[in-house]
Amino acid sequence: MFIELTEILKCPHDHETSYVICGPVTMDGRDVVRGGLVCPVCKAEFPILDRVAWFAPPGNDGRTASPPRTSPLTAEAAVAFLGLEGPGGYALTVGDAGRLGPELGVALPRIGVVGVNPPDDVVPSATFSVLRSARGFPIRPRSVRAVVIGAGGAANPWLAAGIDALLPGLRVVVEGDAPLPGGIVELARGAGVVVGEKRAR
Repeated sequence: MFIELTEILKCPHDHETSYVICGPVTMDGRDVVRGGLVCPVCKAEFPILDRVAWFAPPGNDGRTASPPRTSPLTAEAAVAFLGLEGPGGYALTVGDAGRLGPELGVALPRIGVVGVNPPDDVVPSATFSVLRSARGFPIRPRSVRAVVIGAGGAANPWLAAGIDALLPGLRVVVEGDAPLPGGIVELARGAGVVVGEKRAR
């Protein structure tokens, strides 16, 4: 897990939004290989093992089997749809869309790419951080520059939580045909993919 990622993480437990404190034990450059995260509000502790931040115990961690690779959405298409310009900040994948995470990390080298509950066979890398959470969403509201939500996550509460993490004026790409929630302007729809932009407030 990128150590800088701590700035956008939050405790997923049901209380006021709270940052978490990172205590690295083993580092590889700027990557936390082993360590832990602690919530100062509820005192919950979350381990970082083999570069993965676990917001739920293994075995109850929101992991999914790899979906059939039939989606038309590719990493190249996602980059084009997101329209990101300039370096800095984070791009987020949710659920099945995490299969694109490693490729997005390469395609967006100056942007941190992080996946919440990617498919089980997707592992973290130098350009892609992985978070596992069974229930609560561990990303702070209005903290990321782009969101790609896989078909398995395109329903509440994960759809709403992923969009809540997006900064206003920036884009979300959703697999599936479900309508986008309020606050999102639909820009394009077709071939099982919807592109929207979060309204600026």
